[in-house]
Amino acid sequence: MTKLHDALRGILDEKELNLLPRGFKRLGHVAVAYLPPALAGKEKNIAEKIIELSGARTVAVLEGAIAGRFREPRLRIVAGDPNTETLHLENGCRFKLDAAKVMFSPGNVHERKRIVDMVAPRETITDLFAGIGQFSIPIAVHARPRRIHAIEINQIAHGYLSENVRINKVGNIINPILGDCTKVAPKGIADRVIMGIIHVTHLYLPLAMEALKAEGGVIHYHETSPSNLKFKRAIDRIVEAAAGRDVEIIGKRVVKRYSPGVDHVVVDAMIGRKVD
Repeated sequence: MTKLHDALRGILDEKELNLLPRGFKRLGHVAVAYLPPALAGKEKNIAEKIIELSGARTVAVLEGAIAGRFREPRLRIVAGDPNTETLHLENGCRFKLDAAKVMFSPGNVHERKRIVDMVAPRETITDLFAGIGQFSIPIAVHARPRRIHAIEINQIAHGYLSENVRINKVGNIINPILGDCTKVAPKGIADRVIMGIIHVTHLYLPLAMEALKAEGGVIHYHETSPSNLKFKRAIDRIVEAAAGRDVEIIGKRVVKRYSPGVDHVVVDAMIGRKVD
């Protein structure tokens, strides 16, 4: 963002320049930035420079964290093309989405690639919170799973999920399911369960255990955790939900800093045979 700082000298004073974000998210032709309230009067100037320097056609600002069961972003268009439907390219996959209507975090790109590398051939996978297919599509394109049951409750996101299945030509692998995962998730068939949301993920751990095959499998569990706890709370929650089944932690990492003192973490757990 040094170029942006330089381009805005003379338009922003030194105090305002110091408030500029380090970077912004890019979703296709849409650039999404967080600008503090102190820069509200200079949003247009900043957005126009982002367009000039980055080649983005649209600049939107975040007006709050993604929240709620439907994971809807809170964006406001500041400059450029008001159309926020775009095509985002990542890891050899194409994602059609509306950046103002559905959630997609480009900052999680390495996590999505990491999961692809862990999938074994012919697995059956359940993606409990599939969104527009951010985990399911790369797995289907780059790994060799037997079947992916991709579940999404948000009707708009599910529409894009279905479209992305078609665009990436993986309809023979991905089964897009519209509905509440607690009601529509297949039980007892998964070799691997992906739990790619945060904040409330622990509430769905019992469901993840039920989704696995009786002989067990892997879950990828995401949550936001106080930095001083790191992985402890996540692991404790997984062990409790396993209800006596063997648990082996096969991976754990910080995906990114979520907020001051809070990390977005993921724990990979091998869950053993179902206890009779």
